[in-house]
Amino acid sequence: MRRRIALLCFLLLMVSGQGVAADFPELTNDIYVQDEVGILSEQQKEELRQLGRGLEDATSAQIMVLVIPTLEGEPIESYANQAFRHYGVGSEEENNGILVVLSLDEPNDREIYVEIGYGLEGALPDGKVGRILDEYAIPYLSQGNYSEGVINLYEVLYQEVAAEYQWNGEPVEPQAAASQQQQEGLPPFMTILIVSAILILITGGGGGKGGGRRRGRGGRTIYMGPGSFGGGFGGGGGFRGGGGGMSGGGGAGRGF
Repeated sequence: MRRRIALLCFLLLMVSGQGVAADFPELTNDIYVQDEVGILSEQQKEELRQLGRGLEDATSAQIMVLVIPTLEGEPIESYANQAFRHYGVGSEEENNGILVVLSLDEPNDREIYVEIGYGLEGALPDGKVGRILDEYAIPYLSQGNYSEGVINLYEVLYQEVAAEYQWNGEPVEPQAAASQQQQEGLPPFMTILIVSAILILITGGGGGKGGGRRRGRGGRTIYMGPGSFGGGFGGGGGFRGGGGGMSGGGGAGRGF
């Protein structure tokens, strides 16, 4: 009898343990960025929040980044799907949310997963999401450059959603690893030509009024032309949580 009771208790513990996921952090700011590890500076987080607010204002879609120190043994696909539902990423009507989960359990268990809401699975099928990760995120993440990988990935996903809704949002400049290598490998004569052209523009065009403005994003400079924000940038005050969107498990992930 005692053996049966012990076996029953063991089975109950096993079943209950399988249903317990790593914690879902409480939102401390708008839903778009939740960094529990501290890989992003305050400026970088605010810039991503501004992108997220502008996208949501224009399309109702939400992109959320969740950075956690560990999955506590939970498969990242399962955790991402549960977290997506927990936060309700995207709108309830459109199910147009995207959740990026980055787990940094050093040194050997680092993973990233992009969960796609039902309403965006056509625009971002699993294979395409995998290619985006391979080109824009993994090369940086695997070198420990977590902030650059996250920012690149957010910006690419932002572009994809804006294109799906045919919205002319903020121009962003995500850097694929291949394009960065090409830029680093410019021949000297090309560098001289580029510097000369910049000097000509500076010295010859200083009298006119500027048509746009620039701001840094994680060490990069981005041009923002007049009227480029479509439906409004960061409009609407107050705390922003999830709208109740759902996901069926579409997306892709990678270890690095």
